[in-house]
Amino acid sequence: MSSDSTMPSKRTQLTDRPKLSLQPAPAKPRGAKASSVGARPKPGFKKGQKSDSPRPPAKPVKSAAPGDRPAGNGPAGNGPAKKKINKPSKKDTLTSRRICFDILVAVAEGAQLDAALNASPDLDTLEDRDRRFVQLLATTCLRRRGQLERVIAPMVSRRPFGAAENANTILVMGAAQLLILKTEAHAAVDSTVELMREAGFDRLTGMANAVMRRMTREGEARLTTTTPSDNLPDWLMASWSEHYGAAATAEITALATTPPPLDITPKHDAAGWTEKLGGTLINSTTIRREFDGDVTKLDGFAEGEWWVQDAAAALAATLLGDLNTKSVIDLCAAPGGKTAQLIAAGASVTAIDSSRKRIDRLRRNLKRLALEAKIVLGDGRTYQPDHPVDHVLLDAPCSATGTVRRRPDILARRTPEDISELQAMQWELTTAALGWLKPGGTLIYATCSLQPEEGEQIIAAVLEAAEGRFVLDPVSPAEAGDFAASITAEGTLRIIPSDYAALGGVDGFYISRLKSVG
Repeated sequence: MSSDSTMPSKRTQLTDRPKLSLQPAPAKPRGAKASSVGARPKPGFKKGQKSDSPRPPAKPVKSAAPGDRPAGNGPAGNGPAKKKINKPSKKDTLTSRRICFDILVAVAEGAQLDAALNASPDLDTLEDRDRRFVQLLATTCLRRRGQLERVIAPMVSRRPFGAAENANTILVMGAAQLLILKTEAHAAVDSTVELMREAGFDRLTGMANAVMRRMTREGEARLTTTTPSDNLPDWLMASWSEHYGAAATAEITALATTPPPLDITPKHDAAGWTEKLGGTLINSTTIRREFDGDVTKLDGFAEGEWWVQDAAAALAATLLGDLNTKSVIDLCAAPGGKTAQLIAAGASVTAIDSSRKRIDRLRRNLKRLALEAKIVLGDGRTYQPDHPVDHVLLDAPCSATGTVRRRPDILARRTPEDISELQAMQWELTTAALGWLKPGGTLIYATCSLQPEEGEQIIAAVLEAAEGRFVLDPVSPAEAGDFAASITAEGTLRIIPSDYAALGGVDGFYISRLKSVG
């Protein structure tokens, strides 16, 4: 509808409806039809769990290629402000541990891991091997914190708290080195004790020495009594067990303890680039390979031939079909993986994002790829296009619980309260975006969340409010390709990471396709 029209269309009537109050509702077990929006008993919290409002994803470390959003418990205590290390260590052997400690403290205080890594003033001063060690140790501590704390707990007579709260992070780092990364025992013990001293916890060095030496004797056996599910916060364990079952939850959490593979989307010639990069082709779109180095050194990166993007994330854009000459709005577009897909497929793309930093990153990524789009810095909830469009792709802001393998800080940062706040934003963005469509146009709604409140329940509420003006357009097995097993009875996609363990796993996603019927 044109901006100067005085008679609202049916699509605008939908967006002008009073906002619904969406509350999380109990969902039926996996495979059952999604329930309507209602009330859900409030799950409990673990001690020390923090509550923070949703934050926009931060740029990943050294990621010059667009990827996808990608949205546990922090240490407890009630004393004075937390201490951090301000001066670099004089001992080279401690430098990497000190940097990792500061990064983990920042995450415990609410920062995203990627943002904390980027903000570290000393990380880039390290040799490549040491820099990779810092990232590996930090992600390992976040992925396995629940298990490691269970190992440590019986070895500590009194858990440090208050001003000494961050001493617990140092113990977790020591346990991770000794039990997971298999650092030599003397190095793990000595560095833990010295880091405790350097951090200002001198009175706890004796305790740290005793705990670490005991761990060299008992740690392996105690670790075998834990499970990957111990790494989940109580509320997330309850949610996933309810919706997907205990077995699937155990499989998801086990997969989340392992480093993810590298997924690449090429602009063209997927088969050719698969051979050049020595990878495996997934769903005729994604090249997967094992790699833990600098992606910018791989063939084709500098030439702008491909970008980094999870295989499941790459599916959404393909569900719009033939895009040649079609007009598409990519809403919440940064960092630009899906934007690049749409442009490469021949669409005329308007990419919208509300974050200036993310828009700047989007521009850089498209420049490297030699791809062009109309880029808009703005809030999709209030944006009005100049004319109706053929398609909208909305990768909505979400809790990102489907990406805990790539972003383990989510285990420590997310709370049930976040879900309710995010639902409101998802509702507003979806209903606004539907008003931009031409008659017969389609909207792809996607979230990298495993929470039905952000997927099935949002779409059910939108369709109920639409009263027939918009309908689900079921995804066919041919369209879903390698992900056909994730098609629900309604024709949407609920992608569970562990369902694709044979491929190496994928991010968890919900994807639905809605069509305007005029």
